[in-house]
Amino acid sequence: MSIEFRKEERVAEFLSPLKGYGLDRQIVEHRYDPLTGRSTVITTGRLQLIKRLFESDDREISNIVEKTRGSCPFCPEQLQHSTPGFPSNIVEEGKIQVGEATVFPSLFAHMDHNAIAVLCREHYLELKQLAPEKILDGLRAGLIYLKKLNKTYGKTFYASYIENYLPLSGSTIVHPHMQILASDLPFGLLGELLEKSREYRTLRGANFWDDFVNSEDNQSRLLGKVGEIVWLTPFAPTSTYEVWGISQEHSSLLDIGEEVLKSFAVGIARVLSFYQDEKLSCFNLILYSGALGDSSDEYFRLGLRVMGRSGYKFPYVSDLWGLQSLMFEGESYDTPEDLAQRLRRYF
Repeated sequence: MSIEFRKEERVAEFLSPLKGYGLDRQIVEHRYDPLTGRSTVITTGRLQLIKRLFESDDREISNIVEKTRGSCPFCPEQLQHSTPGFPSNIVEEGKIQVGEATVFPSLFAHMDHNAIAVLCREHYLELKQLAPEKILDGLRAGLIYLKKLNKTYGKTFYASYIENYLPLSGSTIVHPHMQILASDLPFGLLGELLEKSREYRTLRGANFWDDFVNSEDNQSRLLGKVGEIVWLTPFAPTSTYEVWGISQEHSSLLDIGEEVLKSFAVGIARVLSFYQDEKLSCFNLILYSGALGDSSDEYFRLGLRVMGRSGYKFPYVSDLWGLQSLMFEGESYDTPEDLAQRLRRYF
């Protein structure tokens, strides 16, 4: 039985002043995530109105960068004495250093275990300057932390990297950094993905993620492959400019080596290069894992998701509104197929 890629079309009709009060018909496409069933609307009629909200004014970016530079706790002059350290039973040296990346505990925790990975010495980098090497240093340092955490406590953890780039994406600090979160309780989306993946395995005797990547329906959304990571745009995106990376071999961060991390880093950098060419400056990113210390290879795969966010340009309108934040309905102003067509050449 093949994976179902379900979508339904509806039409919004109204008399538009932009057409001399003639009849306007806009297609609203309802799509459903093939694994979770979560719903998304594709509203391409809004694309030209909304696209400019994702773009940033370079002067606005420069202003926020310069205003925050002098007081930044993540800049090299401040980092060692402005940031906390790990207890010695977890990290004997207090902090983890890999290349330019430094990992330390969050001063204000989001989760039971919450570390910060500062990626570089520079206070601000344009998206194309976030080179694979800088991203890789952060991923490597974060993985060292997760391995030490697992060894110290000897129990199953659920873990994720999260990056919010610039304050309009949810970051309180401009300086490039990632959050590394872990808990013995799975996060909302991760718990749902694990549960639905197990159900698929039980019902069909197969790994959903392997079937999903190889599905013929996904060909129009495939971007390319970097190492074992397949990159694509999702059938039912939760937001505009959303891109996924899916491992073809591993389900847990504890089971991967540097080559897999490098494949993720290279793919991320390619997506960010595309974002900058589209005049974006802000994004959210997650890299999630099956349970650390408990194999889920039969039914799960490591995954990464990244999406663009609204930019620094007056009137500073958020790309997320009540439909998404409270109704949990995804909305994309571009079809994932059209996005893939523009993005594919970067891979």
